Amino acid sequence: MAIYLKYGPINGSATAQSHEQWITCDSIQWGGGRAIGTPTGSAKNREASMVSISEVVVSKGQDNSSPELLKRSYVGTDGEDVTVHLTTTSNQGVNTIMELKLTNTLVSGFSCSSGGDRPSESVSMNFTKIESTFHNQAVEGTEASDPFTVTYDLATAVAT
Repeated sequence: MAIYLKYGPINGSATAQSHEQWITCDSIQWGGGRAIGTPTGSAKNREASMVSISEVVVSKGQDNSSPELLKRSYVGTDGEDVTVHLTTTSNQGVNTIMELKLTNTLVSGFSCSSGGDRPSESVSMNFTKIESTFHNQAVEGTEASDPFTVTYDLATAVAT
């Protein structure tokens, strides 16, 4: 499975068909959660806090996107739209199994490490809206026609 990221106008080094000049990522992590309290003996009276959405963090090898991502972590700019594709392959090519769209995204962190080989980078992204689309897979491994999308707007605290 490959992970590709498109951060506004920044070009990466990907050469895969349909993801040319996207940023190739090695891993991605994000999530959300809310504290739910259940009083002993009163499960009907559970209370939940507002959801807390983490930043999206990707790890990637150093490529031609690295200088611009580093610069944006230092000085910040106007927010950009970001798209992430988690993909798989079949005999018909690259299939997106999950797509994330981040709105008004800023680079909030950038770190680099190396053990003497190609540097590895971790990039944290902060956003105001996240849209997650899940693409079902057909038996033959291709994309099915019934994706399911979940959106959360942090500014309005509305999920759809």
